[in-house]
Amino acid sequence: MADEQEKASADIPADAGADELDLEAMGLDNVELTEEEQVAIAAAGARPARKTVAAEAVDGKGRATPRRRRSTTTEEHRRTTPVQFVRESVAELRKVVWPTANQLQQYFIVVLVFVLIMIGIVAVLDLAFGTALLRIFG
Repeated sequence: MADEQEKASADIPADAGADELDLEAMGLDNVELTEEEQVAIAAAGARPARKTVAAEAVDGKGRATPRRRRSTTTEEHRRTTPVQFVRESVAELRKVVWPTANQLQQYFIVVLVFVLIMIGIVAVLDLAFGTALLRIFG
């Protein structure tokens, strides 16, 4: 009896839906299933069903959507002259919010302190690894 249950559970596909699990057709209508097997069958039946080909034909979208065509108007891309580039650059730089002298001084100090801390960390690591390598190989 246990052999029949193991054989039957091996025959059940992992993605089988409730309508695909016909116990009578598999010859298991009179076999008592364990609670785990009943839960597994119920869980398999609760899975969402895959879309079939007939469902795709119903909604009219059984094919890939064609790509949109690019604009048919042909606009030639003209190169920017150096004078126009400078004018646009100056216009963009006027939009920039420049830091005040006080902000610039504060930012400078913050960056300087951060860089000094990082130099200290790298120097200590370099000294430690150099000493360790000289003790191991020296």
